[in-house]
Amino acid sequence: MNPDANDVAAEHGGGRCPVDHTAKPAETTVIPSSQVPGPSLGQREQLAQWAQNRTAFLNECKRLYGSKFKLGFVPGVEFFILTDPDEVKAVFQAPRTSLHCGTSNGALEKFFGHTGLAFLDEGEHLARRKALTRSFKGAAFNRITEAVEQITVDAVAQWPRDEDVDMHPLVHRWAMNVIREVVFGRVVPSNWPQLLDGLMDLLEINTYPTAMIMFDRWSPAKKRLMKRRPGTGVKDFWRNRPRVDALIAEAVAERLEVGELGNDMLSVLLGITHEDGTTLSGVELRDEIMTMFVAGTVTTVSAVCWSIEHFSRDPERLAKLRAEIAEGSSEYLTAAAHEVLRKNPPLPNNLARQVMEPIVIGNVRYEPGQLLVPSAELMNNDPERYPEPDEFRPERFLGVQPGQYTWIPFGGGHTRCMGDQIAIHEIRTMLRELVTNVDFERVEEDPAKAVPRGPVVVPQRGPRMVLRPRTAVAAGH
Repeated sequence: MNPDANDVAAEHGGGRCPVDHTAKPAETTVIPSSQVPGPSLGQREQLAQWAQNRTAFLNECKRLYGSKFKLGFVPGVEFFILTDPDEVKAVFQAPRTSLHCGTSNGALEKFFGHTGLAFLDEGEHLARRKALTRSFKGAAFNRITEAVEQITVDAVAQWPRDEDVDMHPLVHRWAMNVIREVVFGRVVPSNWPQLLDGLMDLLEINTYPTAMIMFDRWSPAKKRLMKRRPGTGVKDFWRNRPRVDALIAEAVAERLEVGELGNDMLSVLLGITHEDGTTLSGVELRDEIMTMFVAGTVTTVSAVCWSIEHFSRDPERLAKLRAEIAEGSSEYLTAAAHEVLRKNPPLPNNLARQVMEPIVIGNVRYEPGQLLVPSAELMNNDPERYPEPDEFRPERFLGVQPGQYTWIPFGGGHTRCMGDQIAIHEIRTMLRELVTNVDFERVEEDPAKAVPRGPVVVPQRGPRMVLRPRTAVAAGH
């Protein structure tokens, strides 16, 4: 204290400090997770609401029960939806031993097995992620972003003009070629055309309601029954998967024969060893590669398709974006990428974290076996943070960086998407190339509805567009 402050303290408190340091701090009452509120609907009713009307259902739950609430639509499993930024931060920063993510990826096991990064936890996850970082950062990042430019120019130039097209498969093949650069680098496998077609055929399962069912874990009898049932996509999926596995094995064998290693993911994977000195098995290589070709594409494709949907409905903002690009600036383009990921996060709910040991988050003690789910769609569409959240407004991110715990399309903590910056670059590059070279003509007047496509949410039917050649192209492009 300065002398004047001491004088005031003496006058009003007999020489004592005006702050009573003997007072005990207010204690926060910790409640058991059983006291977290949630809907009284039965499991079937909750599952039906989740499957058919998820966004409205979750928003109503938040309105009724507050920033966290409990759902129970799977027998024996309790889900806790979290939307408070401080609690989401605590989840992201929790010790690796307390919360596990690997057990939450069962529905994706059919695509990329269970030995890759997505299924690892604790020390194994840390070691694998640390090793793979080299294929996303530094020189690798520069190589990938440079390749994205040419891959995008080539893709848009080849897309049909003046005809009704579903944008999703076009964007998805482009994203596959980008991830090819991440995985294989400049040494493109000779069988890439066949592998690309195989991957696209395999991921057709995402157009069916069965996409997120763990049918690989069913009994042989139930599998045979499912194969015979039409309209599920399962028979084709099981037929395509061995073909894709064989093509990946061929690509790996070819790289080993060529012997050219760099900073691409396959090169990094070939250099990883286990504690006993053994290298990754063929299955482990396959699982990590497939993780990238699935998780690294479907999310970015969702964001690009939503970008097309929003700008095709907003001539004023489309003109603003084109004008900025013509001036050589990218501020509005970046804000648009951030806004589309806010309004339409590809994964509406982050990976569920399974509680492994009792943990207190907020004022709640959660118990082993329970699942904590930070909700991107509820946080990113909170009207207190984002006024009029249903409106697409890139302007809200002009000069503003998205909050680390209030904007979570890439998750957070030690499981945050490793390719987040690559994904932002992809969205920006594709959007720039499209709005510069084509005009959007909507096939359907009404806004596209959000529908599930496997693990992500996309615009219904594409969206469908007619791409018209632009007569006025940005100067210098």
